[in-house]
Amino acid sequence: TFVFGIILIATFMQTKHLRWRYSGVAFRYSSALVLMSVTSTLWLVYITRDGSDFVAGVISGLIQWPLMYVYISVGVRYAKKLELPGALFWKRLSFFPFSIDEDDDHTNKVHALNTKTGLMLYKSSMVPEYLEIQSMHSELTDRLNRKWWIKFDLVVILGVIVATVYTVILFKITQPQASNMIRLIQQSNPDGLSKDMSLVLLILIFSRLAAVEEIFFRLSVQSLLEWGLRKNKYGAFISVVFSSLFWTIGHIGVLVPEWVKMAQIFPFGIALGLIYRRYGIEAAILIHVVFNVAMIFLAPGFVSL
Repeated sequence: TFVFGIILIATFMQTKHLRWRYSGVAFRYSSALVLMSVTSTLWLVYITRDGSDFVAGVISGLIQWPLMYVYISVGVRYAKKLELPGALFWKRLSFFPFSIDEDDDHTNKVHALNTKTGLMLYKSSMVPEYLEIQSMHSELTDRLNRKWWIKFDLVVILGVIVATVYTVILFKITQPQASNMIRLIQQSNPDGLSKDMSLVLLILIFSRLAAVEEIFFRLSVQSLLEWGLRKNKYGAFISVVFSSLFWTIGHIGVLVPEWVKMAQIFPFGIALGLIYRRYGIEAAILIHVVFNVAMIFLAPGFVSL
C-alpha cells in the first residue's frame, strides 16, 4: 500500500494538468470521506463523553484528505484515458467551465456543455438548424441514460445479494472464528457505549472503509496498472486480478482459518473490479458499502467471537 501510494503521488506531481483537471470530483469525494471520518470521531466522543482522542481523530482525517484527493485525481485521469466510466459524475462536479481532454501528448480544449458558460459559448457559435438537431440528440441521450441507470441499480442490487448469499453459505459451511485481533477490538468497547450507539459507529466506520478501499484498489491501482499494461492483450484481466489479490492480502488476520476470508473476498474483489470497469466506481462503492453494513448484522450469526 505504501509503495503504490508513493507511485500515485509521484504520478500526480509529474502531470501538470492533473492537479486541477479533476479537482472537482477529487475535492468533493475526498471531502465527503473526511466528513465521514470526523463524524465518526464526534460520534465516539458523544457516546463515551471522552474527548481525549478527538484531536487525533480529526488530524488523521485531515491527513487522509490530500491522499484521497491524489488517488481520485489519478484514478479518474487514467480511467478516462482508458475510456472507462471512472467516477461517473466527474464532469458535473467540475469547478471549471472548460474541460481539458488529454490524448497522449496532445491537449485539446473542449467546451463543457454541462456548464452555463460552455453552453452559452456553444450556442452562440451554432446556427439554429444545428441546435435543433443537437436538441433531438440530447433527448435521445436522456432516454438512453435513464435506461442505463436502471441497469446500474439492478447491478448494485444483484451484486449485494450475490455477495451476501455467497458469504452466508461459505461461513455456514466453514464456521470460522474471529482472529485474536478482532476479539481484542470487540472486547475493547468503551464504557457507556450502548449497543445501538455502537452499531451506528460501526456502520459509519465500515461504510467509510468500503469507500476508501474501492477508491484506492479499484479506481487508482487498477486503473493505473491497466494503463501501464494497455499494450498487453491481457492487461485488463491482469489488473483486475492483481488489484483483487492485493486487496485480499490486506484482510489477512481477520478470520481463523485464514483461507476462509481469502475465499470470501477474492472473488468478490474480481467482481467489483469488473463492475467498476463497466459501471464506474460509484457502483463498486455502493455494493461494497451495503455489503459491509449487511455483514455487521449477519456475520455474528455465523462467525464465532
